[in-house]
Amino acid sequence: MAQKINILLRKSLVLWLFLSFLLFPKLSFANGSISIIIDDMGYDHYVMQKFLDINLPLAFAFIPDTPFVHMSSDFCKKGYTVMLHMPSESIDKHLNTNYPLFLRVTDSKKDIFEQLDKAMRNIPCASGFNNHMGSKFLQSTAKMSDVMEFLKQHNLFFVDSLTTPNSVGYKLACDYKVPYAVRYIFIDNKKRFNYVKRNLLTAINLAKQGRNVIVIGHDNIVDYEAIVHLKARLKPYLKDIKENLIQCR
Repeated sequence: MAQKINILLRKSLVLWLFLSFLLFPKLSFANGSISIIIDDMGYDHYVMQKFLDINLPLAFAFIPDTPFVHMSSDFCKKGYTVMLHMPSESIDKHLNTNYPLFLRVTDSKKDIFEQLDKAMRNIPCASGFNNHMGSKFLQSTAKMSDVMEFLKQHNLFFVDSLTTPNSVGYKLACDYKVPYAVRYIFIDNKKRFNYVKRNLLTAINLAKQGRNVIVIGHDNIVDYEAIVHLKARLKPYLKDIKENLIQCR
């Protein structure tokens, strides 16, 4: 008798799960989540057009004074989260060129505020900030404090891309009560489809385990195609970055 009851219960559970997927196709059993930020927006018009129509809750980080930075308004109008991706000083001196707006550790607070003001006028609908490069700048408590003060005044959130393990960014964000998140995975250190796909699958597996994973990719066709390829598997776990921010009290 007990065995028959157990069999009946198992069949009922299977039937309930089956009906749940039929009646509630958007129901997710995921505990964790994935937030994807696409950096370096503003250069590749072709790929930007593709991302504009991706219809997923991604965030897009625009570099100021780039050829197609004006498209940031198109992304905002479509409901995407747009961020200011601010060029900042790298330890590698060869990378610190060709940016009209650029934060250096030798800048005064006035200089930093003026450059950030110009950048925000370039990307007026930005609601968040992360550094482009910045492996040297992110280590400066004094300069990142100036940045945090600006972000607090303008109600911007901060994402620490961790381009250096010695970043003080996320620690200072908490001190200044700036909502923040910390990058966990760069998906495209190698610009190969299978490499990017593998990193996205890692993010999915972490989300299944209950982790909230912050992922950063870039404005290139490989990242776009890998995300589209895994769209159905990513979708149950995807959250806008604004839903994955840490709020310090």
